[in-house]
Amino acid sequence: MNKIKFTACKHLDFSDNYAAKKELIFTCGETKVCWDRPVSDDSYPRLVQFCKLRGRMRLNSPEMCICEKNKRCSDYEDFGHEVTFE
Repeated sequence: MNKIKFTACKHLDFSDNYAAKKELIFTCGETKVCWDRPVSDDSYPRLVQFCKLRGRMRLNSPEMCICEKNKRCSDYEDFGHEVTFE
């Protein structure tokens, strides 16, 4: 298991409650985490985020809410996440 620290909205969910695996991405000048969903149809987004504030709603972009310039709503709050991944 590996750990990474990065900033993103405090409402993003990086718990292990999903049938997706954590994936590293480089965006907003920092390495961060998104979710890689096991989808077989290319018409569905594979790399996504999940928002706890919106009832674990799926955000269909890996960069959504990962920094303030990519926020989806006015509830964005910068937060230091520490995420464990394989």
